[in-house]
Amino acid sequence: MTSITYREPIVSDAQKISELVKKNKPLDENSKYLYILLCHQFSKTCCVAEHNSEIIGFLSGFISPKDHSTLFVWQAAVDDGFRNEGIAKKMAFQTLSGTDPLVKFVEATVTPSNHASLKFLQNFADYVGAKLVANPLFSSDVLEDGHEPENLIRIGPIQKKILEAVS
Repeated sequence: MTSITYREPIVSDAQKISELVKKNKPLDENSKYLYILLCHQFSKTCCVAEHNSEIIGFLSGFISPKDHSTLFVWQAAVDDGFRNEGIAKKMAFQTLSGTDPLVKFVEATVTPSNHASLKFLQNFADYVGAKLVANPLFSSDVLEDGHEPENLIRIGPIQKKILEAVS
């Protein structure tokens, strides 16, 4: 079994996180500055996975300002050489475990063709014993530039005591 550690990101991780995301199509690429901000301002709701001191996974999220019971997962990226090992699921679990007990839901937006993200989210829902519901959110017309529509995935409610038992 490969030794992987999970931790909050720090500002000096931003460059490697940016590079990891760029290699993970179809994720949207963002500026390095955005990853610096995520590591600085949102580190409690983000997670990196490391193997031999190399970042091989990154999950970014935030507590929804519209609904404080929801952790919104924005991006999850795992290096090609470490896929299908449950790393994204473990990063989501680690992140959710560190949130306020009021957080009972996880949300994300996913395009219909992003089968890897859909599989990760379903695996996470199964892992925490919660229901996954998908609903249309943003149409291609809103997103423009030939972007696929984005569906809102909502997982929950999640019982925090289940998280403690599973960890």
